[in-house]
Amino acid sequence: MKKNDGCGQSVPISFTLLLRIMKLGLIFLVVLNFSSFAITRAQEKRVSLSMENAELHQVLKKFKRQTGVRFFYNGERLKKVTPKKVNIHDLELEKALEEVLEGTDLTWSFWKDVVVIKDREENPEIKAVTEKEKHLVKGTVRDEKGESLPGVSVLIKGTSIGTATDIDGRFIFSIPVGKYVLLFSMVGMESKEIVIDNNKEISEIVVVLKLAKNELEDVVVTGIFKKNKESYTGAVSTITEKELKTFGNKNLLTTIGNIDPSFNILSNNEMGSNPNYLPDIQIRGAASLPNLEELQDNSKTSINLPLIVLDGFEITLERMMDLDANEVASITLLKDGTSTAIYGSRGANGVVVITTKEPEMGKLALTYNGSVNIEVPDLTEYRLLNAKDKLELEQLSGYYESYSPSRDYLLKTKYTSILADVERGVNTYWLSKPLRTGVGHRHNLRLEGGDKSFRYSASIQYNNVAGVMKDSDRNNFNAGITLTYHHEKLIFQNALTIGLTKSNDSPYGSFSDYTQLNPYWKPYDDNGKIVKLFDNDTDYWGGLSSLPRNPLYNATLHLLKQQQYTNITDNFSIEWRPFEGFIARGRAGISTQSSESDDFKPAQHTDFESEQYKTDSGIFRKGRYNYGTSKTYDYDFALTLNYSKIFADKHLLYIGLNVDLTQKKYRNYNFVVEGFVEETLDFLSAALQYQENGKPTGSENITRRMGIVGNLNYSFDDRYYVDFAYRTDGSSQFGKDKKFAPFYSAGIGWNIHNEKFMKSVDFIDRLKLRTSYGQTGSQNFSAYQAISTYSYYLNDRYYQWMGAYQKALGNPNLEWQKTDKYNLGIEINTFNNCLNFIADFYLEKTSNLLSSLELPLSNGFTSYVENIGKVENRGYELKATGFLIRDTERRLIWTLTGSLVHNQDKIVKLSDVLKSEYSKRLLEGGILPNKVLREGESQNSIYAVRSMGIDPSTGREMFLKQNGEISYTWDANDRVYCGVSEPKYRGNFSTMFRWRDLSINLSFAYRLGGQLYNSTLASKVENADKRYNVDERVFTDRWQKTGDQTLFKGLNNESSTYATTRFVQDERTLIGQNLYISYEFLNNPWLQKHLGIQTLTLSGDLSDLFYWSTIKQERGLSYPFSRRFIIHAILNLIL
Repeated sequence: MKKNDGCGQSVPISFTLLLRIMKLGLIFLVVLNFSSFAITRAQEKRVSLSMENAELHQVLKKFKRQTGVRFFYNGERLKKVTPKKVNIHDLELEKALEEVLEGTDLTWSFWKDVVVIKDREENPEIKAVTEKEKHLVKGTVRDEKGESLPGVSVLIKGTSIGTATDIDGRFIFSIPVGKYVLLFSMVGMESKEIVIDNNKEISEIVVVLKLAKNELEDVVVTGIFKKNKESYTGAVSTITEKELKTFGNKNLLTTIGNIDPSFNILSNNEMGSNPNYLPDIQIRGAASLPNLEELQDNSKTSINLPLIVLDGFEITLERMMDLDANEVASITLLKDGTSTAIYGSRGANGVVVITTKEPEMGKLALTYNGSVNIEVPDLTEYRLLNAKDKLELEQLSGYYESYSPSRDYLLKTKYTSILADVERGVNTYWLSKPLRTGVGHRHNLRLEGGDKSFRYSASIQYNNVAGVMKDSDRNNFNAGITLTYHHEKLIFQNALTIGLTKSNDSPYGSFSDYTQLNPYWKPYDDNGKIVKLFDNDTDYWGGLSSLPRNPLYNATLHLLKQQQYTNITDNFSIEWRPFEGFIARGRAGISTQSSESDDFKPAQHTDFESEQYKTDSGIFRKGRYNYGTSKTYDYDFALTLNYSKIFADKHLLYIGLNVDLTQKKYRNYNFVVEGFVEETLDFLSAALQYQENGKPTGSENITRRMGIVGNLNYSFDDRYYVDFAYRTDGSSQFGKDKKFAPFYSAGIGWNIHNEKFMKSVDFIDRLKLRTSYGQTGSQNFSAYQAISTYSYYLNDRYYQWMGAYQKALGNPNLEWQKTDKYNLGIEINTFNNCLNFIADFYLEKTSNLLSSLELPLSNGFTSYVENIGKVENRGYELKATGFLIRDTERRLIWTLTGSLVHNQDKIVKLSDVLKSEYSKRLLEGGILPNKVLREGESQNSIYAVRSMGIDPSTGREMFLKQNGEISYTWDANDRVYCGVSEPKYRGNFSTMFRWRDLSINLSFAYRLGGQLYNSTLASKVENADKRYNVDERVFTDRWQKTGDQTLFKGLNNESSTYATTRFVQDERTLIGQNLYISYEFLNNPWLQKHLGIQTLTLSGDLSDLFYWSTIKQERGLSYPFSRRFIIHAILNLIL
């Protein structure tokens, strides 16, 4: 056996009551388990095989492929068996094993559906030891569920002295006197080492082996079909349960982004670490463009959001964010045409397939996951003035001078009063007022067990995320019950899940309200009463509505701003396996979600201090309640047929067919009422009236979809393989003349490492080439966008009759957006799998984009929706993993993983309406650049007027016009393309260190090559309202006298600065994502004896370690960013 793989050098708790409850539950489950039925015996399955000079492990691998039976054996032991010729034709497995093991010192035994290969007799090396030199060592090997494990290899490390466990998981053999390390190993299980000293009396050893987390590496879960990874042509990323724990973050979305940069969470500097914010997600760029309505109101859309599938059911991004990662078994990201075409009109933006844990067979087991989460605000990028400097800045700006003697006197008096407060020590640090150190907690309790016929699991989870702004939080409650029953060739399963989420926004308002407050203002007056207005000088501030208000005052009121939803999903499935290789699965699911939102502001709120609420009628409109409610019903039915067969031991054929039907029904209402005379009366009926010129609103829609998809996969000799898929989608959202949409894909691959000419290339362990093409679609548009819609005249009627008018013009030819996806991939494992590399190169062309088409005014409509636009995305994804150290004997592993993603998008075609709208935007002013789309350029292009810098003699900015002249005047006609706001390169890199039961993981993220418009320089330095607090660069870096070489205009230059290349900066960013440290106590005698704990894992996790960027700007404008520390414990009990 190799020493090195060559890669580099609490309080005790009484469980009596709990056990009684569990026993009652077990009795109930036994009643449900009507009977156990016989299963086709593994030894009766038949095999055929013809091989020359066959090694035993190769023969067993072929048997496994033909029968599905698992084989447990010691790999090192099998290598000692001499290769032989094998010629077997249609024999029962039992007789075939007898033939291939003839002449060896090995035998076999059947255990359930497992074949155990073991020695016929005691190892002869042990017999050579004299009686006086050897002692007996005996024990039992079990899995984490307490089940006995047969066929486990038990060896003295570094020798071949040892044995294998019997059918009951027991072992006994003799070893020489001394101190040794016993190595326990088994295919499919993680190896374990135990030190023994038989100079002393040795008690019976009990060893627990953990399941090796590598099953998902061999199978690609697409959400519809399960495909063999070796013969799969698609570009996918699979994230395992173990990776989710190692890269853990505040929710499932950020964790995936930390692992795979192709899951692109678009940065949002406005919302920071707000626990209630839903981010924008993209996979391989943006394949859709906003339509005219979305563009004009600047509404956030999810047109590029990938499809999210949970256990076969489509779910929302919000539901995914609220899932407990401890209940997730795997996540698969489907990216290219081969993998996404099977989802047809929903797959253009990529697909996220989430699979939850299924019940595991074994004794009743209890697993508890608990953590405490601590969040600390990160304000390192805020550089605001203190009270003394801020007052001096105001004086230099001339704010306390006036040509009017009386006004000048009042201003001087104001200045003197403020100065006295400053000299007395008033210097309020407003940034701390709405913030806190958020302390949240997470709990997960899971029960599972069962036998081969009946298995069950029940789990309950609670997660409290306490944001860093006071009283902002998100509370998730999830529960689920899964029952699985095996009856002969049938498998019945029912999974019921319930999710309840309640979120509260901070009553302290927006964090930006505090960053602008002057430090010489005091939150409380001299009597300790909270201040409502800081200043009542309407001449200075420009009117009553502009007076500076204290946001802390509103926080003392009875405010309500919360959202909540309840989701209930039930999935029932029946699986039938009538004969070898064929699986039929039917599934029926129903999901319902009810949502509510409440936003209440009492009459005392500062929003009602403006002039419009001082009138006789306005005074009765103080206080507002905005209430919304919605309900969603989803029905889903699917039938899946799979057949796989190996012919002549070289031809592998897989055929799959899936039919699915879905219906979604949605309804929502919204009420805005005004006039609340009492602060505590926050009930809708307590309002005096609806909002001025308002009334209740609402909408409802129903969509239906039907899809049929077929998949064919053929592999020859594990070397060459092809993959075909075809799908037809019918949708109620399409135009009446385009109800059905065809989608298809094809892929080919080559496992070069299985070629004969590669046998002599020792340093390459695996080399795979694959390429694919597929067409997918997108139907991210409203339910009735393709048809003509009408609306009633609700405000006017004739007697009892109501009139109606046409609201929108339909398009009978409106169809799905089409995305043609091309992908080329290569996978390489080298140097005994010490260095692994994956690369994917892609091109995606999207056509038939929804866009507005101009119509003559005689139609009565100015535009209608048509399939016009085209966009293109191209790029590559690279990932490399290397083992710096891999010493399995000392259980020492050190790995380094790096990934890089590059995506370049281009707009190929726009409609005339959008061209016109963007042309108007290009000619508009604005402190920040307007979003402008033009053909031939990126969706994320930045347009600004070229700046020649600040004139040292005048402090004014100089601009370069289109004709080459230099001017002091900003002209929108001189705007030019000056960069792309998305990074050219994005990626992650991480390092994992493991030694025995200790694990340490450190991960980073980087962004390179893009440009950003520095909003802080534009808004808080140069266009800053100096009556409020500003960035310290206003005081230190703005031009003040002739000859100053500065980046910013003159201190008293009050003219607005519009989009200028002066503030377009190259981005280079490095982020410390995550530090994870864990230690596992496995089979600890004290824990087992005193607490009954089989395994205990303690871990700590620090997220968002640091943020370094070449762009110095305030981060987290409306809600600050935070650093997060988690203390985590996992314990497992066998009951």
